[in-house]
Amino acid sequence: MNDSVDHHRLAKTLTWRDGMALALALPTGLFVTFGYLLGVVGAWTAITVWFCGAVISYLQCRVFAEMASMFPRDSGGVARYAIEGWKKYFAPLGAIAAFGYWLGWSLTISMAAVVFGELIEATWFQDNTLAFDIFGNHLGLEHLFALGAMLFAWAFNYFGLKFGAAVNKVLGLLVIVGLTVVSVACLVSPSIQWSTSNLSWSVTGDWKTVVVVFYVTAWAVYAGEIVASFAPEYKDTSRDTSKAMSRISLFMIVPFVVVPTALSGGLGEGTIRDNPVTYVAVAFGQAFGGASWIGTLVIAFSLLVGIISTTADGGRALFGLAQEGMTIKQLDWVNRWGVPGRSLTLDVLLNATVMVLVGHPVSILLASNLGYLLSIILGLSAFLLLRKDRPHWPRPIRRHRTWIPVVAVLVAFNIFITVVGVLNPSLLGYGGTRESVIAVCILLVSVALYAYRRVVQDKVPLVWRLPAPAMPQGADAVALEREMRATAGATTIHDEVVDNADGLSNARREQASNARPVRVSADHDD
Repeated sequence: MNDSVDHHRLAKTLTWRDGMALALALPTGLFVTFGYLLGVVGAWTAITVWFCGAVISYLQCRVFAEMASMFPRDSGGVARYAIEGWKKYFAPLGAIAAFGYWLGWSLTISMAAVVFGELIEATWFQDNTLAFDIFGNHLGLEHLFALGAMLFAWAFNYFGLKFGAAVNKVLGLLVIVGLTVVSVACLVSPSIQWSTSNLSWSVTGDWKTVVVVFYVTAWAVYAGEIVASFAPEYKDTSRDTSKAMSRISLFMIVPFVVVPTALSGGLGEGTIRDNPVTYVAVAFGQAFGGASWIGTLVIAFSLLVGIISTTADGGRALFGLAQEGMTIKQLDWVNRWGVPGRSLTLDVLLNATVMVLVGHPVSILLASNLGYLLSIILGLSAFLLLRKDRPHWPRPIRRHRTWIPVVAVLVAFNIFITVVGVLNPSLLGYGGTRESVIAVCILLVSVALYAYRRVVQDKVPLVWRLPAPAMPQGADAVALEREMRATAGATTIHDEVVDNADGLSNARREQASNARPVRVSADHDD
């Protein structure tokens, strides 16, 4: 083991391009939800929901970029901002947000892994008869393939995120090329008659069904914020985080609109509904005659990209939670490759357990979405609280004050879809009360672990409110000064940057003796 490794700081090795590569998990949402959703809504309805969600995601990413720049040393992304904003009011909400965020991202690992296993089985092992029951759930060969995919993703993350990002770049490029080819083929191939008559606005039920669809797919269309989870690992934290989040959220509007429009218009809603996992392979087969295996590879690569990225994100959410003193201290640790290895391992174990207990992909999604949307709500509201409570805190990226009412509307909208979604999960035809109970139980465990950390491990009183400094201190002040000076010329920075940077210089001189040493990189290039 290298003694020079700081086991409490993440390695700064990434650029904004690496962040975008890790965010290429987003198209996974198309493959694991679209076919199932067409059982309750028409294609035009689903596409409209996704488009609206993608626009909302872009707005939210702009907000999260400001908070990422405020806390350049803090891991955990949206959940960490919720902790900072709410700890002076009700600290356990920070733990709930962090666990909810981790739950939302982490359980998509098992969901995508199960779809991956179903795809492999349906393509190459159609005649297998392996089946067994565990706790009342029917499992088979596809679940063994799912476990293998989880272990594969864990290995790629455990031995360094830079390597995992490089793999995602290659696989992600293949996925984008494959989706582009099949989308164009559905529009122009003579063997596929694309028509708007194949798409409908149908809804099984009423407006609540549409809202529940939005609730279930929010994890996919909102997922551009995943980039913020890796903020401390970028060479240039503020610039790289902002670039990656803005560009990936804009880019993802295209696949969430173009791909389902092309495929459903070419294949028809019935074909996609009858082949919810393999419909891309069906499209390749019809367009090119016998080339369905290409479609299978496109879906498989996309799912692997998603599993690798969500494994990385879930591990960092747990690491950030432990750093802030919100869960057991053993998770505040990184391995010799600069990644939170213990958190990553715990992630795999949890997902294997949930896969056994729940089984169906959409049911897993219902169990995870409550926590994810709670973290988004608490993270967005933290923006409002931080503007009120820490008005003079230096912000390398500072949005105009007109964003305050925009954020208030976003918070209200997300509360609305969460309440409707939690109360009406059965409208999708998958899952029900059991999935919501699982989600609530895991969130309650987060409060218990918060209490255990403070009372047993840290031996301090259990308090519901924690102090929140008005200005950064110690090593945080030093790191933020560096960010302010690095971005002083950017057009997104307020004119007060220079004054704030000078103020931080004074803070550094006053607090240098108390600052914990931190290794930083001098590189600012892409």
